[in-house]
Amino acid sequence: MKKGGASSAAAMTAAGDAKEQHEGEARPPKQYTAAHSACSWALLAEARRYNAMEEEDVVDEYGRAGKLHTYDQDKEWKKRFARVVKLNPCPWPNHMVARIEEYMYCLEEDDDEFRIGLFSLIGEEIRG
Repeated sequence: MKKGGASSAAAMTAAGDAKEQHEGEARPPKQYTAAHSACSWALLAEARRYNAMEEEDVVDEYGRAGKLHTYDQDKEWKKRFARVVKLNPCPWPNHMVARIEEYMYCLEEDDDEFRIGLFSLIGEEIRG
């Protein structure tokens, strides 16, 4: 007894169409393999390190850095992702660029707030 559904010829044609559509969007792997691989491994290592941490450890880490007021548990993974991407730059697929920019914005936003907080502590002679 035959299974219902499309014939094998029609299925092969549809698969070929999907492959042709995808090939136009993909970039050759040789352009980004080494840099992207290094960044991916660094992201994986940081994710494992963060997952192994207790919240108290993260709070202690921020406290030692003097940035406890910037700690936000909901944004923490985005900021960690952005830090790794800053240290290991590589070309990203188009569908990831907007997300990475969002993560960078979260990181820069906290850095800017921290600078504003310290600005009041700088003496008049240094401000110029």
